Amino acid sequence: MVAFSSPLPSPLDRAKAAADKGNWSIAIDSLQNLPRAQIENSELVLEIALQILTNSDFEQQWDIAKIIPKLGEIAIQPLLEILNDTNIDLEDRWVVARILGDFSQPQVITALVELICDREDPELTEIATSALTKIGVPAIAALTDLLATPARRIAVATLAQIRHSQTIEPLIQVIDDPDPQIRTLSIDALGSFHDPRIPLLLIDKLTDVAANVRKAAVTALCLRSDLAAEFNLSQHLRPLLFDLNLAVCQATALGLARLPDRSIVEMLTEVLRSPHTPQALTSSVILALGWIGTQAAIDSLIAAFPNIAPNLAPEIAISIGKTTQEQIYASQILIKCLQTTAAHSALVKQEIAAALGNLGNPHILPDLIYLLGDPDDRVKLYTITAISKLAPTVPLELLQLANRTDLSPEFQAGIQMYLYHYQSQIKYS
Repeated sequence: MVAFSSPLPSPLDRAKAAADKGNWSIAIDSLQNLPRAQIENSELVLEIALQILTNSDFEQQWDIAKIIPKLGEIAIQPLLEILNDTNIDLEDRWVVARILGDFSQPQVITALVELICDREDPELTEIATSALTKIGVPAIAALTDLLATPARRIAVATLAQIRHSQTIEPLIQVIDDPDPQIRTLSIDALGSFHDPRIPLLLIDKLTDVAANVRKAAVTALCLRSDLAAEFNLSQHLRPLLFDLNLAVCQATALGLARLPDRSIVEMLTEVLRSPHTPQALTSSVILALGWIGTQAAIDSLIAAFPNIAPNLAPEIAISIGKTTQEQIYASQILIKCLQTTAAHSALVKQEIAAALGNLGNPHILPDLIYLLGDPDDRVKLYTITAISKLAPTVPLELLQLANRTDLSPEFQAGIQMYLYHYQSQIKYS
């Protein structure tokens, strides 16, 4: 007598059976193994997915959220019912709002917009705006309609995140809005578009009464180096180096470093030399000049050493060490600075040593080696690291010095520290 085995259940049958027993992980695994053609427009898959969505934990909801959009339009209405049901837990509605971001149908956009207008819960509103951002262009018209409502700030924030040229017109509409936050959002977004109407609008906002708006305009204009000559941007921006708001001054200093204009070094040097410049702004100027990295910028930084606040002097060395343009010149000028100024603090000298290592000029090794004789062990350690970057093997000059007996004890100790470090690196490499 022949025994016939019963056929194995299909993945969909297994998913249904597991869901009925509350075995959500097994149900999800089974659904994930279904071919897409079997998921699309499947009422049974939708039933199982919704069962999991409204009963499982967050991690399992996250997994099922990746499957539901594959169902197509049949999933929309049930999801909207969950979204609009205030008796359902906010966490479940939050997940549903996120899933709806994968659908661009008008009824979805309308529901998400209504959720923004209701402002029932901040987290729910936030995820609704994220969903609309994900939907993108199809949501622009509905968001534009919100600009005349109390929800216009959220609408502008959402439009600003879509980053599509179709948002330019509605964003221009609110660039003079009474709310400075809306003006700021508008400027932040418009600055990323190359539209001929935008530059003059941004320049106009450099004199806005709100500091955040001025700062946003500065940042947006400084990202448009292609406009620097045509609109003489550096001259429009220069007054903001002396703005009453420190954050605006700092943004201007750092932004100017992005523009191709030789006069900018002179502008920044004027601020750097002024005894009335706040230290926070001085720090930003030092960083900006390092980014510019021309010989003139490096000379400006070196000239500031004698009069700079002691706590800012190390920042000069750090900034010069990051330059990518005039590395040979920068290394030579730092060595000269070491040789001519004996009053540098140990902290400054260690940062100069680090800068010399970063600048990658092996020709300054003979001069760098003499920093091993510094009485401060931290300077010695930074110098050892710099030498190791510039020379893969022990420099000949250092070997010659190691055999001399007329060196100071500090120098001899520094050489021995380097040799020990080198041998350790060889041993463990």
